[in-house]
Amino acid sequence: MQHIKHFIWDFDGTLFDTYPIIIRNLRMALAQFGHDCDPTDAMRRMLDTIPAARNHYADAFGIDRQALADAYEVYHRQANAELAAPPMEGVRAVLQRICESGRHNYIFTHRKVWETRLYLEKYGLDGYFTDLLGPESEGFAVKPAPDAVLHLMKKYGMAAGETVMIGDRDCDLGSGRNAGVGAVHLVCAVAPEELICDWKLRNFDEMLTLLG
Repeated sequence: MQHIKHFIWDFDGTLFDTYPIIIRNLRMALAQFGHDCDPTDAMRRMLDTIPAARNHYADAFGIDRQALADAYEVYHRQANAELAAPPMEGVRAVLQRICESGRHNYIFTHRKVWETRLYLEKYGLDGYFTDLLGPESEGFAVKPAPDAVLHLMKKYGMAAGETVMIGDRDCDLGSGRNAGVGAVHLVCAVAPEELICDWKLRNFDEMLTLLG
């Protein structure tokens, strides 16, 4: 990984440990309808997408999908106001090493850009990123579409062989693969998956070693 110059990051579950908060929000929303879910099962389903997990439980318990989504959104907004989810352990050192070595970090996330910026600013990570793309940016298709990655590559003159997409889900890695760049899989310890990737990481200490 020492030859990589451009690192495009997912946010949820990759840069920040947001899944425990997201699962809490889902369980609290389900509780309004008299139901609950197993956290490990919820984690596995969220590695597909959060709406897919939410819809699964709505259907399983006979809850109207929109009603559950609305209840979930209330807790989601509260959690965002608190900015309770911390950065992933060890990620600050990795971001710093990348910047200090003259390389660059970027974010491509499905989370709103303004939410993402608030998290970065609260924890003092905003200075480590060259650019940030989210659902509001340029109207790009969602992951695993390569549009946003290709946009960043063109904007910053990235060579495919010197660029990677880093994420915990297959849709993250798919954005990279579909754009012709490398894929780095940060494995979720709670629900490990075997995904197609160029590098597989269990933690960010491993990435520090690979960065050189």
